[in-house]
Amino acid sequence: MVTQSLSRAEYSGSLVLCVLALMNYLLFYVVNITLARNLSVRDFDDFSVALSVIAILSTVATLGLDKYALRCIPVYRERGDWAHALGFWKFSLRTMVFFSLFLAAFVGLTLEAILVSQDASSHIAIVILALFLPVIAPALFLVEVVTANGGQIEAVVIYRLLLPITFLLFIWLIFLFDLPMTAVGVVSGYGLAWLWTLGAIHQLARFTMPEEAWRAKPSFLKIKWVRRSVPLLLNSWMLSVMAGSGVIVLELLYPSDAIVGTYAVAAQTGTFIVLLANTANRFYLPLTSLFMERSDGSALRRLMRHRLMVVGGLAVAFLTAVVTFGQAILDWFGPNFSHGYEALCVLAVGASINAVFSDSPYYLQFMKRSRSVFVSTSFAVVINLVLSFFLSERLGVLGAAYGYALSMCFLFIRLRYQTRRHLKTVG
Repeated sequence: MVTQSLSRAEYSGSLVLCVLALMNYLLFYVVNITLARNLSVRDFDDFSVALSVIAILSTVATLGLDKYALRCIPVYRERGDWAHALGFWKFSLRTMVFFSLFLAAFVGLTLEAILVSQDASSHIAIVILALFLPVIAPALFLVEVVTANGGQIEAVVIYRLLLPITFLLFIWLIFLFDLPMTAVGVVSGYGLAWLWTLGAIHQLARFTMPEEAWRAKPSFLKIKWVRRSVPLLLNSWMLSVMAGSGVIVLELLYPSDAIVGTYAVAAQTGTFIVLLANTANRFYLPLTSLFMERSDGSALRRLMRHRLMVVGGLAVAFLTAVVTFGQAILDWFGPNFSHGYEALCVLAVGASINAVFSDSPYYLQFMKRSRSVFVSTSFAVVINLVLSFFLSERLGVLGAAYGYALSMCFLFIRLRYQTRRHLKTVG
């Protein structure tokens, strides 16, 4: 069985995933540099806001079922429970698609009504990208299904490489046919790249599910799955709000300035370590679920120590690179973005704390301690929003960076403390 081989896997697999994440980062860096140099300031700000909003919406659209897949599918495989494995697949995809359609329609109509009432069209890119939610949400879910089935590297290749390469292809087509370079055109290309990615990950997901699953009669535990996924949804959504609040707050406070794009570029650079950590989690979380199923406390502790060593080392290297080369990196985007160095350094500190301890909320939720995670994350969101508004009014980009970093430090240090206390009680 795949789960059995997973439990004996070499932990160096996490480093392979991190290398793939680095390639993804470099590809999207090429994308953002290209867009920053070819879009107007207004269009680049609109594109940045659209990405931040869609990140929050796509988290909601998955209903937490994508993260719960990392918990339940390894368990079903370990037990040979193919009826529930297939039932979870079918229920999740259907529910997600219908909810995404509803959410896309609601957001599109609501935002369009606001724009019409204000006689404005500046954020139509958000409406366009929201229409792709029924594509983005299932794709995100299937990435985690493939991961839970033992295909971590294959899933990351599609998600982290195929998506940005396809997006770059659509941008190149805009240049090739001499089409206007606008936020609407770019987000349309981004949505089409997600459509291509969905087709590829769906085929891979079907391949990684064993033949026994497809021959089984699906069995459903709808209430249980929703009840278990909702805490994961709430936590992921609140983290998305914290990650995207800086761009949105700055857009509200400085709608006519280039400050939003500056922060977006600094945030993309300064939070790269979170991307690495999330990619590494795709290796560690299925193993965490498997060791929990086996009540193997010593294996859990070894796994978490190994992750701390790997991600902690990457975080130290990342912070060193940001302090040393951060200014030069920002200069690549052009003169409008070069004054975000201090914000970049502050963001990098908060993102590093996030990355090093980002397995803690999953561990606590997998151990049915969702309430403590929810309370801690709720406090962190309040801290994030209050500080972001208060400090951004006074310090601009740097204020938004402090709002992100301080809230992340509060949240993940607190969750790590709770995790360590609980680990001591596990046999």
